[in-house]
Amino acid sequence: MRTYKILVVEDDPVYIKILCHILNELDKKVKVFKTNNGLDALEIVEKEIPDLILTDWDMPQMNGIEFCKKIQVSQGFEHIPVIMCTGINKSSENLKTAFESGVVDFIRKPIDKVELMSRVNSMLKLSESYLTIKKQKEQIEVEKQKSDQLLLNILPRKIAYDLKETGETKPELFKNVSVLYSDIVDFTEKTLKIPTNILLEELNELIKAFDAIMIKNNCEKIKTVGDAYVAVCGLPVPNKKHAENIINASKDIISFLEQRNETGNYKWEVRIGIDSGEVVGGIIGTQKYIYDIFGDPVNTASRLEHNSETMRIHLSERTFNLVKDEFEFEEQAPLEVKGKGIMKMYFVK
Repeated sequence: MRTYKILVVEDDPVYIKILCHILNELDKKVKVFKTNNGLDALEIVEKEIPDLILTDWDMPQMNGIEFCKKIQVSQGFEHIPVIMCTGINKSSENLKTAFESGVVDFIRKPIDKVELMSRVNSMLKLSESYLTIKKQKEQIEVEKQKSDQLLLNILPRKIAYDLKETGETKPELFKNVSVLYSDIVDFTEKTLKIPTNILLEELNELIKAFDAIMIKNNCEKIKTVGDAYVAVCGLPVPNKKHAENIINASKDIISFLEQRNETGNYKWEVRIGIDSGEVVGGIIGTQKYIYDIFGDPVNTASRLEHNSETMRIHLSERTFNLVKDEFEFEEQAPLEVKGKGIMKMYFVK
């Protein structure tokens, strides 16, 4: 059975005894706190957070009105219902003053036992209802945060925000973007040798590390397709260092794998292709939302990955021209690329 905390603020010791006696006869389990002034009452409120307050109007040091005003402006206490027990005339002006200070109900002295018990029971129900609503709001907020985080795990932050605010997001052209396309070397062959549950654990660990690397370098993961990993920099928020950032992320991926391979039970290696240019980004479909990108850099990055070497970063000439003074490169002889013709390509040293 719940114990209700009731604070009695009264400077008349006779009325304190009367109030405490009546409260202890309630059909509820109560714990009564008592004081004879508003200053001490504030300390009790902060320490105990009572479910209900009964206060006198006219008291030394701090009167009931000033006490109620302090409660109303204190974060976390403004919900506590206050009944004012007073012998002061309940004129319209006095009632206005009391209600504006936060008083919820009045009891006129001398105290009527039946009236007091009735009003206290009503106020305790009000207090309990508030706490129930508060808990429900807190639970709703927790679930909202979970759903927001889930949405952010699926969509870029700006796209998720637009979708929440307006209910839609339109495809958008991004003119200066760098696209990373990576693929795990000999993945299909390894799937035949590694137990499925271990394979999924390994792949999940790799992808989680890649995701963290993208965040670190201000890049945006787009998707995984099997063992392929696609990421960009420069969308949905423009970034002048998009090519530099995506190369740094690629280098971090390779460094991570090299370190992991030294102690891991399974050795994993990747090939990486990067191209830069214009892409269109947008949500595909109306169910199980997927944010995807389309454009020549996406296809070209895939071709560059296919023609790359193990644990190396393969760049197009377009990306090279953006960062040629930032890194060291190894130029390749021009290659014939399906759908692209002869292309100049570069490895990042």
